[in-house]
Parts: sequence; structure tokens; C-alpha cells
Amino acid sequence: MDIYQSSQRDHSFMIQPAIHPILDICKSIYSFHLTPTHAVMNKRAVFMTPLYAEYFTIIAVEKGTLTVRAIATVDTPSKDQPETWYLQAGDLLVIHPNVELQLSYSEVGFLHIITCERYELMNDYTDRMSYELSYESLPEHGAIVHPQDERLFMLIQEIAQYMNQDIDHTHVILHELLQLLSSLNDYRHHKCLNRSMQQVASYIRYASEQLLTRENVAAQTRLHPHYFSEVFKKEIGYTFSDYLAIWRMNKAKEQLLCTDHTLHHIAEQIGYSDGIYLSKKFRSFTGMTPGTFRARKGTARVASFPFAGTLLALGITPVVTALEINQYSMLIEEELSSVPIWHINKGDNQPPSEWKFELPATITEETKPDLIIVADCVLEHPQLYAQLREIAPLFIVEWGRRNHIDELLYLGQVLNRQVQAQEWVKRYQYQIETARHELALEHITEQTVGLYEIRGDHQIAIWGEGTRAGYNLYRSLKLHPPYPIRHEVFEAGGFKFIEEHLLPHYAADHMFVVAPAQWLENMESMMQQHPMWSQLPAVQNGQIYGLKLEEFAYDDGLALERQLHIQVGYLMQ
Repeated sequence: MDIYQSSQRDHSFMIQPAIHPILDICKSIYSFHLTPTHAVMNKRAVFMTPLYAEYFTIIAVEKGTLTVRAIATVDTPSKDQPETWYLQAGDLLVIHPNVELQLSYSEVGFLHIITCERYELMNDYTDRMSYELSYESLPEHGAIVHPQDERLFMLIQEIAQYMNQDIDHTHVILHELLQLLSSLNDYRHHKCLNRSMQQVASYIRYASEQLLTRENVAAQTRLHPHYFSEVFKKEIGYTFSDYLAIWRMNKAKEQLLCTDHTLHHIAEQIGYSDGIYLSKKFRSFTGMTPGTFRARKGTARVASFPFAGTLLALGITPVVTALEINQYSMLIEEELSSVPIWHINKGDNQPPSEWKFELPATITEETKPDLIIVADCVLEHPQLYAQLREIAPLFIVEWGRRNHIDELLYLGQVLNRQVQAQEWVKRYQYQIETARHELALEHITEQTVGLYEIRGDHQIAIWGEGTRAGYNLYRSLKLHPPYPIRHEVFEAGGFKFIEEHLLPHYAADHMFVVAPAQWLENMESMMQQHPMWSQLPAVQNGQIYGLKLEEFAYDDGLALERQLHIQVGYLMQ
């Protein structure tokens, strides 16, 4: 008997014992790419994808950000505001049946959509078992789940891997996935409230130029404005108004450094009424007028956290940097040797929100920057952010939003170093062309290349073109990963974590392994004796290469260029 067809008639069915042991029947599973859009609204690309959730649906975002809106139907009173959920990479959204959805996004991303029916055993007779359609034990409609570990996404990736190969195994994995979701349902409110504030923060950053108030944003979370304010401050570390101001002021700084627009024009672009109000707000926020800040355009007195390699490529030696950055930027150690270093005091088991810089007693004119360029992750550390803000104006860069070359050109524009940026790009591209010619002569361009990192506990990260100089290998040299990496990593968003015993499935002809220098000292002997590593063709052919994490953790600008020589040298040896 066709179980699915039977279920469509009366939402229940009966089967003989042991014919089908899995109670969670997969109706369909598919995944697709989110791509840049054709429509433009408010200078941001927006793409809308309709989706009718006829069955129980799980939307899992593996890369990018996603807005999901429930469109009002005949069953939804018009006075009710449609539900809206904001998802980031790593989030899962649970949708119950018979809901029309609209998916919108503004950047390249990747997600999985799983639709399924769940049947529960109602009666267990001697000669038959009776099942009925039920979703009661699963999370409620609209639940956003942020897993504590990577098990949920590993299950989803396994479903995608086996769906066309082994349907029974797919059912087993789906069963485990639904059970795990059910176990998370008990403490969903606290976890989702925490995570929902992260979604709100992401939304504020994305839409800060729009008319946002505490009340209308709180309404999206279905919380009272006062309670919303308390939770937002607790979870994000800033008040709603301060967080909104941070991103509006950052966009104003971008306009002041990169354009000649008037204050009135900039105010309209970032969500303020006029230039006068912007000027007052800017002075209150930064301690200086917009004109004073604009006068710093082109300054070479810049501190960077991180972006040290990019500044050096632009001909700027940072005024100061952090110890953690220097320790993992050994390829540019000489250029940074005379740069003062600030250490981050993380305390004893202190949460990231309590981390602080150990600043010198006095900051001299030689070590005081005119501008501090920081990655957006600094906002996860309010104490660090507050310390830096007291020293000099901050300019926040969304780390990872642009590829390596575009990021360098962007910072070249911000720092008025467009000429230097273009010259560095030309030099880099010439080295790439030369290297590609050499690799082609050795037929290496016809072979596969993989980039892996030892993560401890027998876990391995597989990187795409966005991390550990993968940009050199894949985007610039145009080398090819093996099919499993191309399909499961590149097409799925640029990274994947696997257990060590699964590595042979992702092995390449040439394998770059990133690990701490101490681990690499014994890599060759360990691999030759290890029952799994020793069987890899790359190990047997001497085509596995160790890359020091201390040299490859940061891969921007001058560091990226020097990493290129190391990578090409290994391939040509």
C-alpha cells in the first residue's frame, strides 16, 4: 500500500507491523540558492520568493539572512498583522501546514527547506497498527530554533546528501531531526527570545535607514515595548536607540568619507529628517562635527582590528593593533614589528561582553589614531567598543560581506587610497596570471584541490573561498574542488564541519591542511601511521601540505598576497 497516497485521503492509515518502521514520512526535500536580485528598493537588492507551506515545513538558513513573512489568507482576519521572522545563518524556522509565505533576502545565501508529514501511533493491535497525522509534539508554529551545537545542521546536510540515494536512511535521519526539534521545544521560549533579539539586531543593521521606532520593531516580536527594551538591552548589550544610532552614524561616516554629498542629502539616505538634526546627532554621538570628521579623510593615522594586511597593502602601517591579530598574522610580522600592541583581557571565564583592552596608562600622540577601523564583531563586546569609541572615531566594516578584493577596494575608498588599492590589485592579478600559467603547464589546473582545517576532537572544517586564503585557490587561481566539496560546501554557502572519519569522501588530489604550527610538526609521521589518513591518495602521492594557522588565520591584503606564494610553491614542488 502507498502510505502517502492513503494519508492524503483521510489523514490516517494502517499498516502491517514492521512493514515501515519509520513514523515520520518525508513528503519532499529540496534545497536551492538565493541569488542577487533584479529589483532594487532603498538601494538594497530585494528578491521575493513565494512558498506555500502545505505540509509541516522546516526552513534552515545555512548562509546569508532571510526574511519570512506569512501572507494573510481567507482564514486570517485582515485586522491581524501578518507574522514576520528574521533569520540568520544557523537558524531554523518551523512552519505548520497551510500557510502562504513570502521569502525575501538581500544577499547571496543558501537554505534548505524540508516539508514532511508526521504520523503518530494511535492504536497498536495484534494484526495492525493505526496512525494519524499529528504535529502536537513538535515546536509550535513560527518557532525559531538556534541549536546549541551543530547536530541539527549536520542532520539536515545528511538528508540532502542521502535523499536521492537511500530513502530509508533519509527517513531515519529525518526521524532523529524531528525528535531533536521536539526535545528543544521544552525550553524554546527562553532560547528563542534570546535569539529573536539577535534577529532584531540584524534587521536594524539592514534597515536602519527606514522609519524604525521601538514600538514598531517591538510589535514585530509581539512583545510589549517596555519588555522589549529590557530584553534587547540584556541580550545585545545596547539600548534599542543606541544600537540604531550606531548603524545610522556608521552609514553617515561612510558617506562623509566616500562622497561629497551635503549633510541634508546624507540625512535623507540614513533615515534622519534633515542635515541640522544629523549634525546635532553626529556631534552628540562622536564628540565632533560632521565637518571635522570629514576632514580626516585620507589620514594615515589608522588603527585596525583586524584588517592589518589590507592597510599595509594600501601603504598604511597601522598606528596600533591587537595582540590576538599579531599572533595570527605572522606573514606580515616584520611590517607590524614596531606597531604598538594592545592586549584583550578576557578575564577568568568572563563572557565576551565583559572583555576589555589593557590600554597603556597614557596614549601618546604617536599612538593615538585619527580613525579606528573595526569589524562588526566588535559590537559583540560592548566594553571593547566603549573603550575604542573614547579614543577615536570608529568606522565599522561588515566583515565577510565582500570578497577579499572588493573589501580592499572599499577600504581604499574609505581611506582615500583608491590609487594604491588599484595598484595592489593589478600586482596581485599579475601574480595570479603568472601562477595559473605555471600550474597549467604542470596540469595542476586539471586536478582537484581541497582546503581543510583541524578543529580538534576529530573534527575537520572544509573551507570554501571565503576563509584561510581559499580565495587564492578557488576564486583567483580557479582551481577545482572535488565534487562533494563543490556540491556540499561551495553550493551550500562556503563551509562544512565533518567528523574526521568522513574525510575520505571529501578528499582531493591536492589537500591543504590548516593547523597550529605545533600540530604540523608531526603531521607527516602521524598521517603515514594513521589507518585513515595513510589511505588518502594525497598522502600517498606527497600532495598534502600543511599551512600554519598562525600564518593563515587572517587572509587580507598583503597577507593574502604572501599566502599565494606559499600555496603555489607547494603545488609546484
